[in-house]
Amino acid sequence: MDLLKGIGKLAGDFTGRVLGGTVRVAGELVHSDYIKEIGNDVERVTAKTGELAGQAASGVWDVGAGLITADKQQAKAGFDDLGDAVTTTVRGAGQGIEYVVDSGKDVVTGIKENDKQLIKDGAKKLGKAAAVSIIAVGVIDIVDGPDGMDTPETT
Repeated sequence: MDLLKGIGKLAGDFTGRVLGGTVRVAGELVHSDYIKEIGNDVERVTAKTGELAGQAASGVWDVGAGLITADKQQAKAGFDDLGDAVTTTVRGAGQGIEYVVDSGKDVVTGIKENDKQLIKDGAKKLGKAAAVSIIAVGVIDIVDGPDGMDTPETT
């Protein structure tokens, strides 16, 4: 269902602009290009997350509707959307892991070779990856609700 894809993309773009823009403003206030770069990455990652969520929701909808109405084409389109969303997510996670590993290697190499610039660059990359991840995962947690909200307490 293209409507769900559009909603996911729109929500991701909007949320990315708000969060990324806020971080960029903070970077402007403290005159830090590093913080502004984090804001740019937050915007990009959050927008992509919304797009993938919309694609996955569309896939689930089409699979369910296709199975209920016995429309094999719609079910297949839904499975294709789900497969694409999973593939993109796995690829992105792999690239993220590779970035963190490479940055960690830079820090270790810098320590071994007493190269302060390499240590600094690697640490900045690790910090950037952590900041973007925390903000992006925080958005998902906000949408999902606080932990434990879906389980009633027993007294």
